[in-house]
Amino acid sequence: MDRKFLEFWGNVLLSAAKGQEQVESLGRLAGEGVKTFEQQLALFQKFYGLDKKADPATPYAEMWAKAASDFVKSYQEFMGLMGMVPREDYEALSRENEALKKKVEDLEETLRRGRKKPGGRDVDPSEVVKGFEGLMKKQAEQFQALMASYGKLYEAGTPGRKSPARRAPETSKKREGKP
Repeated sequence: MDRKFLEFWGNVLLSAAKGQEQVESLGRLAGEGVKTFEQQLALFQKFYGLDKKADPATPYAEMWAKAASDFVKSYQEFMGLMGMVPREDYEALSRENEALKKKVEDLEETLRRGRKKPGGRDVDPSEVVKGFEGLMKKQAEQFQALMASYGKLYEAGTPGRKSPARRAPETSKKREGKP
């Protein structure tokens, strides 16, 4: 942390500890107005070197901007050490948390709807597999019956071909070697 920042806060706290009147003035800092503000401003200028005559090469506004930037950075680090976070960060995280909670609820609801049949019963994966096996077996049987019926139609519909009963003796003659 910035040495000047710590020195500044240390002196603010020391001066507050010097007397009850100064402690009360810190409590009334916002309400008391210009006098307390001027005291704190003078203290700030003293510790950040802004009360001295400015270097001609460095504009006074740049010195103030740098001092203010250093102070804000150190202040945020100091607040972080005490476990505090800026309100904007807290609110952004809170909004993100709420959005994620809503998304989780939606996903859980989708899962609940996907697991139930229209009748309200849970789907058993083994029942699904058995159903597919039965369907495939039935389709195989139907396909074989269809192919057998096509075979019969082809044989009956071809002119000049003999029926399978009459062809059997011819095939047996060919096997015996007779023309």
